[in-house]
Amino acid sequence: MRIAVCGGVYSNPWALRAFIDDARRNHADRLYCLGDLGGYGAEPDAVWPLLTGNDVICVAGNYDVAIASGAEDCGCGYRDPRDQEYAEMMYDFTLRTTNRRFAAWMGTLRTERREKLDGCDVHFVHGSTTGLNDFWWESLPEAEHRRRVEASGADVIMCTHSGLPWIKRIGDCLVVNVGVIGRPANDGDRRVRYALVDIDDGVARARIIRLHYDWRSHAEALRRAKFPEAFARTVTTGWWTTCLEVLPTRERAKGRFHLYDSSVPRLLEPLGLGEDAWPDPDPSIPVRSLWGSPLLPDHIWYTRPPIGVDDLTEAAAGCAISHVRPSDGHSPVMRYIGEARRPLPELTLTDQGWSWHPRLTSEPPFLAHPAEIPPLAAFVDAARSGAVEVLLEELQAQNLLLPPNYCAG
Repeated sequence: MRIAVCGGVYSNPWALRAFIDDARRNHADRLYCLGDLGGYGAEPDAVWPLLTGNDVICVAGNYDVAIASGAEDCGCGYRDPRDQEYAEMMYDFTLRTTNRRFAAWMGTLRTERREKLDGCDVHFVHGSTTGLNDFWWESLPEAEHRRRVEASGADVIMCTHSGLPWIKRIGDCLVVNVGVIGRPANDGDRRVRYALVDIDDGVARARIIRLHYDWRSHAEALRRAKFPEAFARTVTTGWWTTCLEVLPTRERAKGRFHLYDSSVPRLLEPLGLGEDAWPDPDPSIPVRSLWGSPLLPDHIWYTRPPIGVDDLTEAAAGCAISHVRPSDGHSPVMRYIGEARRPLPELTLTDQGWSWHPRLTSEPPFLAHPAEIPPLAAFVDAARSGAVEVLLEELQAQNLLLPPNYCAG
């Protein structure tokens, strides 16, 4: 048996239609949707006939439960004021424009589903096995993964809600976060994701499918409905410009944007800097990248690099880094943030790995070199993401940024 499973339709009928067509082309025997039919999009009613007319088996997400009951909010649990503002705006629009017959249909959906498929016990949930709006991130500690698996006991667990797909075997259980089809996965790719799962005599194998759809029409509908540009920009670029709060540091560091404009004054104050030290590069969206900021300059220093300097310079240029210099005799002074006196990073390449600062190369690198150097652009990008992750962890530890909220319940 082959099943196709999507999540997070988010009022995006163009992506839902593409999912149905692609699943049929891939000879899926059954199609499933794991909920959150509204939100983030401008056409909620257009998804209902596509679901019912193509026998898509649905479970309810937190958005669907809220819309069905006419609740005051989506139950997303955002704490950041900007995320909460956007969530309220989108929820109010969805509640107002969703046909009440569609809303009543959502109210008939179960919030989880369990089926025996070709010898496999498959558990379909929205957030996780422990909560409807629980964010089941790939980067969670192993104990947190096991806790969610043990709460189910199924052979296969299918989930969504977090928006980022992954596949992981935890003990004897195959867990598949199918991602969402309503918006991209914060990796610069406009395509959306769903999962194909093959089940044969009790054994399941899964893969994540990247799905092309008419993103231009989706973005145009958002703009026509007069939503803030941030919503359409995610669709047109593949990078999240909202919902940053929920992302753990590892997942957030892989994106282009890492924090909200509103966070900037609080981050600059310990450095004795005013807001003019970090001009807003794009006022049409409310988010910024740490990379190239006063907290993480777009510099690469090197000493005993494992690759040629010309190759390093070329790879850095591919990542929009023009400052590549030897550290000997040119090392910048160390700047610190917060009471813990953690130095701010100046990305430094040595023969051992990527160091935090040219003056700290005697310490173990924060990112050691792999056995084989990957393609150079990916080599530099991994270091940049690693530095952002460590910096985000430090900023959260010093209460300068909100830590992620794994479960809104």
